[in-house]
Amino acid sequence: MRRGMLRRVGRILVFPSICVLGLMGSACGQAPRDGPPALGESPSREFKVRADDVTLHVRIAGDPEAGDVLIAIHGGPGMSSDYMVSLEQLAGTAFAVVTYDQRGTGRSTEPSEGYALLQYVADLEAVRKAAGAAKVHLFGHSWGGVVAMRYATVHPQRVRSIVLMGSGAPSMQAARAGQANKVQRIATLQQQGIIPRSLTSVRDILPAYLADPGFELPGELQDPYYNGTVEQRTWSALGDYDFGAEVAGLEHPVLILWGAEDPFGLPMAEATEKALAAAQVEFVVLERCGHFWQECPDAFFARVRAFLELPPGL
Repeated sequence: MRRGMLRRVGRILVFPSICVLGLMGSACGQAPRDGPPALGESPSREFKVRADDVTLHVRIAGDPEAGDVLIAIHGGPGMSSDYMVSLEQLAGTAFAVVTYDQRGTGRSTEPSEGYALLQYVADLEAVRKAAGAAKVHLFGHSWGGVVAMRYATVHPQRVRSIVLMGSGAPSMQAARAGQANKVQRIATLQQQGIIPRSLTSVRDILPAYLADPGFELPGELQDPYYNGTVEQRTWSALGDYDFGAEVAGLEHPVLILWGAEDPFGLPMAEATEKALAAAQVEFVVLERCGHFWQECPDAFFARVRAFLELPPGL
C-alpha cells in the first residue's frame, strides 16, 4: 500500500454527508465453534478464540489470507460488536473485516482476572493471531479507539494503519472533558422531552449520540447490547490512565473521523490528534453526523475506503 504518500494534515477537512440509509444487515452466520474457519465456507464466519482468562466470539467477513485484514474494535465499554456488521461491506476477495465481542460482553465469556486495559490489548493480540495476519489495520470506535491506540503502542510492528471513529482519548483528563459534554447533551434533550428523565435502556439515550435525535435507526442499532457491569469494572480498572507519552511515539498512518455533532465534543478529538505527534494523521470532520457512522454512511465509507486504498463501494 502506498503509505509513503500520506502526510500529516494540519487542518480539519469537512465533508458533507448525503446520509441515504438502507437497511443494515443483522449479525448472523454459522454457529460459533472453536478454531478459525476453513476458507470459502461462507461470506461471514464465526468462531471462538481463547485468550488468557476469556473465550472471545470472533466474526470474519472476507478472506484473511488473500490480502489485508482490518480488525474492528467496538465501543462501550460494555457494548458488543453486533452494531458493527455494516463494516463488512468493506470486505472482499482481497480484504477481510474482523469483529469480536470484548471480554465479558456479547457472546464472549466473563473474565476471571478483570478488565485492565492491557488485558484488552492481549485479547486483541489473540484475535490477530487467530486471523492469521502478521500485520493488521485497526478500526476503533469510541472506547474501541482507546484499545486500538494502546495496542499499537504495545505491538507497533503488528499495525499497518489505524482508523478512529468518535474515538476515546489516550488520557483520562481528555476523556472527562468529553464525558462532561455528553452529560450536558443528555440534559438538554431531557429538558426538551426527547430523552426520558428516567433512563431504562440504551435505546433511551441513543438520541444524545446523534446529530439528528429523530434519525431512524438502522437494524444494527435498533436494540444494542450493553453490559453496565463491564463498563463500571473497566473504568474502575483504568483509573486515572494516561498513555499519551506512548502514543506520541506512534508513526503509523492514522485516520481520525469525528462527527460534527458528536456529543463528546470536538476538543476530545483534537486532544487525540495532538497526542499522535509523530503519526501521519488525516483528520476529517463529518457534517450532519454524531457518534455513529450509521448516521452518515456515504461520507464515512468514502473516507475509509480512500484511506485504506480500497475500490469505491457499489
